[in-house]
Formats: sequence, structure tokens, C-alpha cells
Amino acid sequence: MKTILLWAGTSLLLASNAYASDSSFAEGKKLFQENCFVCHNAQLDPPQAPPMFGVQMKYKMATPDKASFVDKITAFATHPTEDKAILKKPVEVLGVMPDMGFEQEDVRKIAAYLHDETFAPPCQHWKVAMRITKERHDLKHHDEIKQRYNAMCSETSTTKQHTPFNMPTASAAEEGTLKYVMQQLGKDYAILNQAILVEDFDRAAKAAHHIAHHDKPSMWQKMKIMGALRTDMPNFKKADGKVHKLALTIEQAAQAKDMPQLIQQQSKMLSACMGCHTSYRTKVRNILK
Repeated sequence: MKTILLWAGTSLLLASNAYASDSSFAEGKKLFQENCFVCHNAQLDPPQAPPMFGVQMKYKMATPDKASFVDKITAFATHPTEDKAILKKPVEVLGVMPDMGFEQEDVRKIAAYLHDETFAPPCQHWKVAMRITKERHDLKHHDEIKQRYNAMCSETSTTKQHTPFNMPTASAAEEGTLKYVMQQLGKDYAILNQAILVEDFDRAAKAAHHIAHHDKPSMWQKMKIMGALRTDMPNFKKADGKVHKLALTIEQAAQAKDMPQLIQQQSKMLSACMGCHTSYRTKVRNILK
């Protein structure tokens, strides 16, 4: 009987927590729509504030978890200053957000909602931004925005390879996914090992070349990876860069038919790959499914 009561009590607690979470999300969304959306509307021309798609990503990359995300947005939005701004380019173009006199408790609710919401790519905002940057002859910024627009807003980017965050992904690895990239790297690494064992230097050089110049995840996948790794993203890039350099060294050793160097560098690559997997696999596990 006690077990039944304990189970019932636990079930009620879980249900109430889920309800509270849903209620908090809805309250944060309502506060956002009433207080923030008027400026952060991605359809505005000219723009008045950065769209939440970019705001969310920048803050996630600057914070290790949700609590830090909420703290950082709250610290800025309650008393905005240029030195506290994370989105430097919007501040440069649009100026610092005015102090709206928001209650800190309300801002925290909005920030929690911003962390959990799934925002669509701001395609209209990017179109307007491309026009404005072109008029200002800011070609570097224009090309950066155009790349994002082409990757996420063109007809092909919304189909096979670029699945939005809130849509289920196929179980089979598709080209452009992180899983596909990892599978190709695994195949090339296996070929490299086999080539070294039989002293097939040409094949080893080709495998190392493929590893060094492996396929890149699609823009959608990169956004997912950034969201999953957050502040670890720079170190993840460094780890990939380390493997890239080792693969180039292996390619050169294979071309020179320098077996001792080939084996030595291949061993270093194995250590680098294992270190990367150990550090980041848990955080990107959901992306690899």
C-alpha cells in the first residue's frame, strides 16, 4: 500500500512539474510577445532589433547551460549597455537596446522561454539585411548573410539536407548530417589502417587526403552542433583542425613512402580522434541518432 501511495505521489509530482514547466513556457512566450516582439519581429523593414533566431544561438554559444543563459540575457536586458552586449554587429548597426524598465522577474521568464523555443530562420530579415548591406557597400557582411540565406532559406535548403530543429530526422545517415560525416571518416580511417598494414602507400595517401578534406555538415547541422556544444564549440573546432593537420602530415608521409613517420602520425591521429569522441560524443549524441 505504501508503495502504491509513493508511486501515486511521485506521479503527481512529475505531472505538476511538467504542468509548471508548460505554464512557465507559455507565460514567458506571452511576455515576449507583449514586450519584445514589436522590435524583434524578423519581418520588419528596416529592422529594429536582431531576430531571436540569432539571439538564441549567440547566447547559447556564450553560456554553458540554461541557468547561465537566463542570467546573461537578464543582466543585459534589464540594464542594456554596449559592453554587456554579445551581438556586436547589431549593436554597431542598430545601437544598444534602450532600457525598457522591465522587471527582472519578467525578463527571467522571457529568457527561459527564449532558451527553449524553436525559432525559424529569419529569411525575410536576411533578405532586407542583404539589400541594406549592399546599399552601404558592406560586401563582407553582405556575403556572410547571403551564405546563411542560401543555406537555410533557399528551396533546396528546406528539404532533404536541412531539417529544422523541431522536425524528426531520418534514422539513416543523410548527406550533410554529422552522422554521415562521421561515417565517412570512419570508412576512410579503416582504409588508411588497412593500407598501412599492406604498405599500399598510394591508397594510404588517398585515404588521408579524404580525411583531411572531409565533407562538412550542412548549415542546419552546424546550428544544431553549436546549440549542443555551446561554449565547447571553439575547442571542438580546434580538435577537428588537429585531425586535419595530422591527416595532411600522413598524406605527405605516404607520398614519401616514409613508413616510420606514417605509423607515428597515424598513432597520433588515433589519439586525437579518441580524445574528441570522449570529450564531445555525449553532447552530440542526439544529433548522431
